[in-house]
Amino acid sequence: MDMRRLLGLVVAGVALFAAGQAASADELIQAEPGADATVAEVHQVVLTFDRPLAALAGAHIVEVYDGHGDRVDDGAGISTYSRRTLIVPLKGHLEGDLTVRYRVLTADDDRGAGSAVDGGYRFTVDETAIGEAGGEPAVAVPETKSSQGIVLWTVAILIGIGFAGALLFFVRLATGNSRSSLEPTNRTVFRD
Repeated sequence: MDMRRLLGLVVAGVALFAAGQAASADELIQAEPGADATVAEVHQVVLTFDRPLAALAGAHIVEVYDGHGDRVDDGAGISTYSRRTLIVPLKGHLEGDLTVRYRVLTADDDRGAGSAVDGGYRFTVDETAIGEAGGEPAVAVPETKSSQGIVLWTVAILIGIGFAGALLFFVRLATGNSRSSLEPTNRTVFRD
């Protein structure tokens, strides 16, 4: 294959990739509870988008209404674990159909706002909801634990390993045994 053909294929590939990226629309990719879901209880709504959210005060509006049309949300805030996730605490003990409406602003980069994403969905809170397995009552999905704990433990273990390695190094220096046990020595064990 000659160089011009190869260059043409590379340019075409880059153009197709760029066109695909430009055509991708900002959207909600996950909601907890999800659209049309039935849950036994709910304390918050978690909305995750495909792009980071703008860090501008008042840029995100999430409203949650009960079956009577009363608002039951208690504000919305960007998660401390992911700039793509909004957490919306809910007020009181809720039952029945709930409607979520949102309008958020994504960030193109760290300096400014991107485009607006808006939409809505419904879900139901029913304490007597029947689970899928064996007719037992449905239980609320526990809040997912963040990966921050795993990261902190990993860092602590790595620091511990580094400390143990440094301690071993200094002990070997202090005892004068700086050679590795794998290095060959010129000493003979038996002398004539």
